[in-house]
Amino acid sequence: MPSHDVTANRRSFLAGSLAIASASLAAPSRAATGSANIVAGPQQLMRVRIEMDVKGNVRVSDNAIASKETRQTFPITSQAVLDYEERYRRPADAAASSEVVAAERYYHTASNKSVLNKTSSEQDLRKSMRQAIVRRESLPESIYSPDHFFTHGELSLLKSPVSSVSVDRFLPGERVIEGDRYEIDSDALCSVLNLTSVDSGRVESTVAGISEDAVRFKLEGDIEGSIDGVGTRIRLIGKMTFDRNAKTCTWLALAIHETREISRAEPGFDVSATIRMVRRPMAQAVALPAERAVIEFDREIPRERMYVELQSRQLEVGTMMDRKWRMISDAPGSAVMRMIDHDRSIAQCNLRPLVQLPEGKQWTLEAFEAAVRQTLGEKLTQLVEGDQRVSAQGLRVLRVVADGETQGVPIRWIMMHFSDDEGRRVQATFTLSADKLEAFAGNDAQLADSLRFLDPTEIHDGKPGDEEAIAGEPEADPEIASRPPTDDTETLSSSDRR
Repeated sequence: MPSHDVTANRRSFLAGSLAIASASLAAPSRAATGSANIVAGPQQLMRVRIEMDVKGNVRVSDNAIASKETRQTFPITSQAVLDYEERYRRPADAAASSEVVAAERYYHTASNKSVLNKTSSEQDLRKSMRQAIVRRESLPESIYSPDHFFTHGELSLLKSPVSSVSVDRFLPGERVIEGDRYEIDSDALCSVLNLTSVDSGRVESTVAGISEDAVRFKLEGDIEGSIDGVGTRIRLIGKMTFDRNAKTCTWLALAIHETREISRAEPGFDVSATIRMVRRPMAQAVALPAERAVIEFDREIPRERMYVELQSRQLEVGTMMDRKWRMISDAPGSAVMRMIDHDRSIAQCNLRPLVQLPEGKQWTLEAFEAAVRQTLGEKLTQLVEGDQRVSAQGLRVLRVVADGETQGVPIRWIMMHFSDDEGRRVQATFTLSADKLEAFAGNDAQLADSLRFLDPTEIHDGKPGDEEAIAGEPEADPEIASRPPTDDTETLSSSDRR
């Protein structure tokens, strides 16, 4: 990667962005306000800066699996910045004018500072995670690292409510005159707003002004749609500038009011947000590698690239899991992960720290099986199997599988005991209904091999607001924070819990 002055480059970009924005707001005095042909030209490299300010309320239910009714609301404010360069990618046989379905990115800045219910927090991007690939064959878009694995907090940070890749789809694609109005179709709304579907409503654009160099638009509308099966309502007003020389949208500003339903993985919210995006074509990359990343467009994203690192700051453990898993609660003495597929709950995993054993002492599988029997009591029907192993992380893992019933519903429990030579221990308890076994697909094996004890300096997510960033430039996370319900699943006797 070539060396470069990041600070100087950012100043240059901001100066250019200011000039673009100023020109877009100026009165069209440089030329007569005739017609203009608004057809976006093919772009290869773009520099993008997105700034977001959010204010509103997070809505939480007592138990999102049982009911999505709001029980508590918490105020939230958030300020996020994403500053990156991106290279647009299409299949080799695609026309230059075809829709962009992938992009390579290098993030110069990705940061967020938020306050949820008077508790401040920060999120940033590790220096090793600056490069990313964006795939848009399905929506919302998928982001992954070509070499490493994002934490859940980092992925949330990079999820922008507007897509710089597809913003040109808001343009009419034909000749217009001042005062023209047109409706933005639902496919374009899904693409730009990163929605899975738009079910009702409309957004209309008006040509507000035409000058020699730019065409200005006003946007306004209301829509109802969904994101991965979760309903959302959006009202927006905004402004957009088409640069007639660059043949692309170079400026977008939106004021959005969004109300999203409570899901089984995340709380709902009712927030107002201002979003400002500046885009500028680049003649050559500054930080992106000269060699293009390998993207196999005729295949799905490699499954191994779609793992996410889930971290518990309270328990000081981490694990690499499929992205269907979310760390929904991290409190002293208990962390909860939940497997969600399109807002359908598949399984839950409760993590609990256990009293540290004397160095060199280990639990036996027989002792663990006895503890499982005692914990499940009358709910237990049978112990299906038990085994022990040394994981890829060097931990000793005891595993017991049990079947039983809770309120007449057949349940499968998979209980795992992790320990190291220093006596550190943690217990994981998977709970799922018997009819979800196929969808669960043996995810306990992934946890068994990837769970590890963390040093506090290795924990990147959940950083308090007054804690200095571990690595990289400023911190970010535009996605609303979560405060999910806890679970009362018990596993070992109280004397074993820390």
